[in-house]
Amino acid sequence: MNATYVCLHEEVVTTEDVVQVYWNVSLQAYAQDVQLKKEFHCSDDATTTVAPTTPKVTTSSTAAPTPTTKPVDKPSIGNYKVFKGTETCLMASMGLQLNASLLVDGKTVWTPFNINPNRTNSTGSCDNSTALLRLNDNETTIVEFYFTIKNKNFYLQEVNVTVFNASGFSQRTNSNLSLWEASVGNSYLCHKEQLITVSEDLYVHTFDVQVQPFGVNNATFATASECSLDDDSILIPIIVGAALAGLIVIIVIAYLIGRRKTYAGYQTL
Repeated sequence: MNATYVCLHEEVVTTEDVVQVYWNVSLQAYAQDVQLKKEFHCSDDATTTVAPTTPKVTTSSTAAPTPTTKPVDKPSIGNYKVFKGTETCLMASMGLQLNASLLVDGKTVWTPFNINPNRTNSTGSCDNSTALLRLNDNETTIVEFYFTIKNKNFYLQEVNVTVFNASGFSQRTNSNLSLWEASVGNSYLCHKEQLITVSEDLYVHTFDVQVQPFGVNNATFATASECSLDDDSILIPIIVGAALAGLIVIIVIAYLIGRRKTYAGYQTL
């Protein structure tokens, strides 16, 4: 009481259909038309040094933070779980990098940025034929993966991405996917980088993906079905074939050279 509530850091409140983002909040309750000089800062502000501000009743129009620095390394691998009651019903492990066309300093530029698993919360839902994994990066993005079952196989059917930028937030969806397929009761595994096109102005890059949205037992991944990108066995016949072709070429050249030397000492009568 008798203080202004201040929170300069961004806070995200997610409900079923609406995502609310608050930042630079300054609020006086029971103020009776008097500007209170005493400030009560939120816990996030306490972790960093915050410049003094003049309390205001209205919220600031400062834009939400937008990632502008290109990551040097590929993203860190995050481990995520979804619970149904007290039991784990969905497990996922992956690194995520988004490449979005964002408004930066009044210009639209392609901006790649990583999803940081250390600040990302996982929620979702599971039932007999569908499953949802929602990853909420508390600062910038929400990524949702929808899985479904067809012919005793599961696959990734839809990806939704909400990106917060200078103009507020934008949501992109692709519900016509058919990716990450494996038998129900198994997990899907792919170490190689994959590209998911969400829209013309937003792409998701995945690294070291292992996911199991159905039939999880004892909170551990079942037998993995590896993606074709990880199958390097095709390189062996290619290498062997190239070696044999090179050997044949060498034999033919040696034969032709030897034949020319054989007839070099003879003249036509």
